[in-house]
Amino acid sequence: MRLRSLPGIGLTQSIALDLHLMGIRVNAICPGNLLDSPLWQDSLFEQYAKKWSISKEEVKRKYIEQVPLGRGCTYEDVCNIMVFLASEKSSYMTGQAINVTGGQEMR
Repeated sequence: MRLRSLPGIGLTQSIALDLHLMGIRVNAICPGNLLDSPLWQDSLFEQYAKKWSISKEEVKRKYIEQVPLGRGCTYEDVCNIMVFLASEKSSYMTGQAINVTGGQEMR
């Protein structure tokens, strides 16, 4: 499954090129499945369970098994990247799309 949207990445890179002379860096964060999010908890687990005739716990296990690091993405994982991008440590980065997928993008 491709998690990154190529048009979204192209837009990120285009905006980065437009704004670099003003000292503005533009990067994108591409999170994996936020399994604890309201979208999953209130909707998707149930929808997939019904579609595949399995339990919600089995749906969650199927998604976790796709991730080499063995867990879903958390808000903290995404926030850590946001903090990094807001810091001087990322001062040489612009136009980048950063996957926060636990390695799922590699499969």
